[in-house]
Amino acid sequence: MSSIKELKSVDLASYTIITTAIAVLFSIISSIVLTIGIGIISPAFVGGSIYLISTIVIGTLMYTVYNAFCQGYLYNVLAKKLNTIKMVFKDEKEIVKVTTTETAIIISMIMTIQVILLYLVSVFVLPLLFNSVIQTLMLSGQETVAYSLYQILLLLSQPVTIAMIIFGTFIISFVFVLLGCYIYNIFANTGRGAIVNLSKEDNMTAIDSVDVLKLAIVFAVVGGILNLIVALISLISGGQITTLLANVVSGFIGAFIDGALIAIFYNFLAPKLGKLKLELIDH
Repeated sequence: MSSIKELKSVDLASYTIITTAIAVLFSIISSIVLTIGIGIISPAFVGGSIYLISTIVIGTLMYTVYNAFCQGYLYNVLAKKLNTIKMVFKDEKEIVKVTTTETAIIISMIMTIQVILLYLVSVFVLPLLFNSVIQTLMLSGQETVAYSLYQILLLLSQPVTIAMIIFGTFIISFVFVLLGCYIYNIFANTGRGAIVNLSKEDNMTAIDSVDVLKLAIVFAVVGGILNLIVALISLISGGQITTLLANVVSGFIGAFIDGALIAIFYNFLAPKLGKLKLELIDH
């Protein structure tokens, strides 16, 4: 039995908390792996590299809190003005279809607005940072490097560059999300869609758990095919066939690991920190 559910809104608190917690776990793992890698390459720098762990973890925590809250808030605002994301569920568990155009539009809008906000902040922060760095380089005799940084700052401040970044963010996000949704729908139509266990909590729907293997395979297929498309474009543009193969294989394996870890982390954290709550309306 299939049912259509519309994602009307996202609970900001649960989305921010669970997304941040998952990102922090990823940052801990990545920073430990980085420290081990540095230790293997250059054992003398192991002591100093340990400080990277706290820096990476705290930086991830601060950024993800802002990013997750911003994403959830923007979705809730845009959902009142645009067509929202709709999903087809089979037996109230398996997601067999996701609307393509609506999903691509609302996600690309969110990402574009975030880029605009980041630019507005950088207008005040980057010049101060660049100026202090440039002055330091000039005093130390690094005129060439200082001039290069000045040229970069000049380029980034040009209206054409800003317009290209904003427009490019929307187009690239739209195209890749659209393709990702199409790929997912084709794959899920074969009975291999992502499986989530849902429960009702007042007027919200909570995600109790996520099937690890199903999500990992979905991530691997979508990520692998998207990397294949990028690699083919690169090959046509003069790239190497070895680079194409490496991108496809690494994209498939990396996406599989990411999907599995996200599901594992969610299933571990949700009972402790609170489940992700969504306002899903039946159609």
